Amino acid sequence: MRTRPALLLIALLLGLAGSPAPASAQGCLSPGETREAVASGRVVAAVSAVRAAEGAVPGAQVTQVDLCPGGGGLVYRIAALGGDGRFVTVIVDAGSGGVVSVN
Repeated sequence: MRTRPALLLIALLLGLAGSPAPASAQGCLSPGETREAVASGRVVAAVSAVRAAEGAVPGAQVTQVDLCPGGGGLVYRIAALGGDGRFVTVIVDAGSGGVVSVN
């Protein structure tokens, strides 16, 4: 069956084409910079932001967390799979830990 490998290849290529740019390409902080920001007290820990995102999206399964400039300060951009099967992006204010938006 030649069709099955061809379909698998197409699915793989479509998945790669739709993958988001790396955090550094989006201007987000590196893991080291994120640790420094948390240690200095400028931002809440990522785990707090994830908890806020999970509270805003029922059944959320977080897939990625990045600390990025936004809204005049720093925000956590959290990618998650919602309980309804749709991918969402939750923006959490890194200073307060409050959810800013869910898209």
